[in-house]
Amino acid sequence: MSLLLTIGLLHFVAQLSPGPDVLLIAKSAASTTRANTLNIIAGISVGIVVWVVLTLAGFTMLMQQWPWIQQVLMVLGGFFLAKMGWAMLKGGLASFQQEANLEAGVQAPQAKNYFLLGLFTNLSNPKTLIYFSSVFSLALSSSADASLKTQLAFLIPLQTFLTFVLFMLIMSMPKIKALYQRSGSYIDIISGGLFLMFAMWLWWDALQLL
Repeated sequence: MSLLLTIGLLHFVAQLSPGPDVLLIAKSAASTTRANTLNIIAGISVGIVVWVVLTLAGFTMLMQQWPWIQQVLMVLGGFFLAKMGWAMLKGGLASFQQEANLEAGVQAPQAKNYFLLGLFTNLSNPKTLIYFSSVFSLALSSSADASLKTQLAFLIPLQTFLTFVLFMLIMSMPKIKALYQRSGSYIDIISGGLFLMFAMWLWWDALQLL
């Protein structure tokens, strides 16, 4: 199996593991239009481009030399996720109390620019850089083909976009949307709680670096 294919398979599995990106896409696909969700996916994909380029450029070594850089990124990312989580939680509680329907309820999250929402959600987790550093370890070795870095910088974001588009198509199916309409308030409350947990997880890891 080629190194590129191996990295692609590892990234595919990691993509669909529970996390802010997957949760945001699932929620948006079930509660808003596909156009909005596509903008979110595009933003996430651009975020992946940023992390891949930083990894291949050796930014991980810079963070190892100056850990406070990673701490600052974790604290800021945690605040962004906490803000989103709190908004989801409040919206879920409000719609639960009012028994609002899908159109009148709070869609989580309410945003005018879904592209930036996806981008900032992805960039809010600097641990992605560490993940790519470990996955790309073989590609970063001196014995690896020099063209492999260019291929990774192009193919990984493309794979991210296509995989999440397929995930969006599944989550936006009529039956799933109907399920969300019946259980939207509960999903908002759970999603908000998970985002708050992601934020606290980042802050805890930042403290561990002290």
